[in-house]
Amino acid sequence: MKAIKLIFITIVCISAISCNDKVLDVTPTDQLTDASVFSTPENAGLFLNDIYNSLNPGPWSSVFTLLPTEISNDPLDNYSDNSVSGPLAGIPSYQAFANGGYGATVPIFDKQWQNMYANIRKCNLFITKLTPATFDEATKKSYIAQARFLRAYYYKSLIDLYGGVPLILKALNQSTDGDAIFYPRNTYEECVSFIEKECEDIQADLPLTVTGNNIGRATKGAALALEGEEELYAGKWQNAAATNLKIMNLGAGYDLFGDYAGIFYSANDDNKEVVFDIQYAPIIKGTSRDSYWGPVQVTDGTGYGAVNPTQDLVDSYEFLDGKTEAEGSAMFDPANPYNNRDKRFAASIIYDGCTWRNGVIYTRAGIPNNRNVFDPSGAGGSTRSGYFLRKLLDPAIVPGSANIGTRTGGANAIIWRYAEILLNYAEAKNEVSGPEQSVYDAVNKVRARGGLPNLPGGLSQDQLRQRIRRERRIELAFEGKRLFDLWRWRIADQVFSKPLRAMKITGTGTALTYEKVNIGGGQIIFKPAKNYLMPIPQTVIAQNSKITQNPGY
Repeated sequence: MKAIKLIFITIVCISAISCNDKVLDVTPTDQLTDASVFSTPENAGLFLNDIYNSLNPGPWSSVFTLLPTEISNDPLDNYSDNSVSGPLAGIPSYQAFANGGYGATVPIFDKQWQNMYANIRKCNLFITKLTPATFDEATKKSYIAQARFLRAYYYKSLIDLYGGVPLILKALNQSTDGDAIFYPRNTYEECVSFIEKECEDIQADLPLTVTGNNIGRATKGAALALEGEEELYAGKWQNAAATNLKIMNLGAGYDLFGDYAGIFYSANDDNKEVVFDIQYAPIIKGTSRDSYWGPVQVTDGTGYGAVNPTQDLVDSYEFLDGKTEAEGSAMFDPANPYNNRDKRFAASIIYDGCTWRNGVIYTRAGIPNNRNVFDPSGAGGSTRSGYFLRKLLDPAIVPGSANIGTRTGGANAIIWRYAEILLNYAEAKNEVSGPEQSVYDAVNKVRARGGLPNLPGGLSQDQLRQRIRRERRIELAFEGKRLFDLWRWRIADQVFSKPLRAMKITGTGTALTYEKVNIGGGQIIFKPAKNYLMPIPQTVIAQNSKITQNPGY
């Protein structure tokens, strides 16, 4: 069910109201007034749908596709050690992030601040105008709770990038408020506490589950997931463990979906693993990520090859005996390095010799007319790492001009799912009390779907910490989580101190040689004194002198 996204065509007039209070002072014949918008639950619901329609899977960039990262041609994992961008000139993860060239006047996510505060203003206006409405109280409470959830989501989207930001809880209007619209930044701790309190306060007015036309709306589980992830990011371990445990005990029917690859297919939208997702539909509100992210050359279409998984990530996938190559797995065969892996490997990564879209993908040298061949520079539309992305690509979508031109992809963008809840709980609980059975149980449940054995017993707290971190990397790869994990663990400087690696394959037939080499342009410049936060765009500071820049920028 994708009712929320299908309504957005009808709400252009309401979007105009949310942008400027001065519109409310007149009664145009072609628009709804605030009195009519908030006089009935039906009209108010349309305004709320418009706020949902603004949800962003990842921060906004102004480069190329002008889309949030997780449906764009440069997703957030390209800003980590999980993948690198393909051969597209001007892509910010390559041209700005990797070379350290971003700053206040050259921001990577320059539309994020502006767009999030526009959405926050919509939420504030909705809450203010709806509060005195005279229709039934239960509907009002539900609508306001949803708007507060959305506002908290938009604030989280800001503080994860920038740290503390101004907490604005009313709709501002410079015509009437003057310079009072300019707020200084709140501290990061104040922002986290605000999100926690909002999510706690609204749970009573949100449903446990939703069905039919309400699928895609906020639920109790969604509010808890937002709260629990922000607590995890803030290192509030006790709170994070308790909040994620609430989701596990909520009784909302969450569980792991049987097919790891299929979690993300449009045919399986809103499956039992999904705690909250952003709704999409082909063409009406579609995506082109199947063409952006997939291999350059397939049997029935073409792609951009914009996401190239690194050898560093590949090496993190265990073999079916629960060990990596570096840990001495007995199942590693240097002549067949992709056999006997965690099932999530083949569901996530396209590698040399694997089948995709009814054809075999080769990245090795020596195959005639092969645009997928490995080239560390990415020249000519090749892979820079020797791999392409498989995860999140929908076999039902043919990549190419139609998918790009009319956005025929319609799979929802999953923000939180149950596997992440289990790993969030495991990480936080281990930090609170060290290894205990509930931590092992949570991690082992996730591992079992990949065909892996349970974690070994008797691990120390730090050993278990490292295994949980590896599990997060594998399970949540390409879901926009890795960069924030590197930041919050304060290991990005260590990880980025080494060049990212690729796989070069030469030879013919079964006599192949596998050589790990550096990715061209795979050395990420990272300055820990400043790069654990993004710079606030200089345009924001120029407008509001009360805003202070993040250190080092």
